[in-house]
Parts: sequence; C-alpha cells; structure tokens
Amino acid sequence: MTFQIQNLCFRNCRSQGRIVGLAAFLLLSTAAAPASATSIAPGTPIPLSPTTFALPIDITGGQDVISWQFDLSYDAADVQVNTACDPFAGDIYCSLFTGPVTEGDFFAAGAPFNLLIPGFVDLDPVTLAQTGHLFGVNGAFGGVAPFPSGDGTLAFVEFTVLGNGNSPITVTGSATAAATVPEPGTAILLVTGLVLARRRRGSSSALRR
Repeated sequence: MTFQIQNLCFRNCRSQGRIVGLAAFLLLSTAAAPASATSIAPGTPIPLSPTTFALPIDITGGQDVISWQFDLSYDAADVQVNTACDPFAGDIYCSLFTGPVTEGDFFAAGAPFNLLIPGFVDLDPVTLAQTGHLFGVNGAFGGVAPFPSGDGTLAFVEFTVLGNGNSPITVTGSATAAATVPEPGTAILLVTGLVLARRRRGSSSALRR
C-alpha cells in the first residue's frame, strides 16, 4: 500500500507540475503577439538640402503596438546614412543622442519615456565605408494603455546623396502588439483550480485502492 500511495503521489505531483507549467506558459504567451496585419515601409522622402533628405519609415494598420523594429538596405554608391549630421545646426532630423535616426509621431503619446535604438550602420572592415545596410533600429512605447494603433511614422532616417538619389531603399520590419493579459488574481485562481482538481481526482483514486 505504501508503495502504491508513493507511486500515485509521484504520478500526481508530476502531472500537477505539468499542469502548472502549461498554465504558466499559456499566461505568459498571451502577453504579446506579432501584429500580423501591420506593414512597415518607407514613406515619401523629405528634401532637406540639395544633398540630404529624411526618409520616414511608416507603419500601416498598427494595432495596440508596444514595440517595433526594422532594417534598411540601400545602394551605398548612391545614398548613405548621414552619420555626419549636425544636431546643433537646426537639423530637426538629427539628434544629439541617436544621430541620423529620429523618432516619428506614432509613439507620441508615450513621450518622453519611449525608447529608440538607432541601430548600426554596417561598414566595410577594411575601408570603413558604408556597405548599404542599417540594421537593428527599434523602438518601444513608454506610455500606458491604450497603446498606439492605426497609421503613422515610426522613425526618420537622414541620408546624404552621392549620386542621383533615385536608387531604391528597402525596409524589412515588424511590430509587436500588446495582448490581453489576465489579472494576477485570475492567473492564481486558474493555476490553483487546475492543481486542486487534479489532486482531488488523485485522492479519490488512492481511496479506491
């Protein structure tokens, strides 16, 4: 009988552990979800001078967006990210902290607590010339719900023109949407209910034995 009870306890405890783990996974997995209907693409360039322009990176169809990220590809023989921009020369598309990548208006409700990471300009290891890639640009909303939805501009990237400036610039990006997360009390009740239900079934089986 002792062996049977211990063996039953082992099976029940292991099952309860699986239940708790599954419940926790389900709760955590609902915290955020990809905004699959959202598109991120370059907008219409904004001329700043005969040799510079700012490129808006626009989002369309955003739903409760809490963060975003994108990479840029461009022809470095024609245009380059203007890493030499001067934030003290009246250039509103050049920041003292993030350089030629500045925040758009989509996360305006979260200012000044938003996070903007300007990414990295890929350079040739020998010549240190730009290779045509800006990667790792990302932003996070610093406000509270309701989170931003709809259309807007995520960021601006300032370029300098070396050729005619007509070469394509491509954007690969994604946005993360907030999902409904159960209240902590609800989560605790859910997990506890699953464990107790399993324990009652296990106790009934032991008594029958």
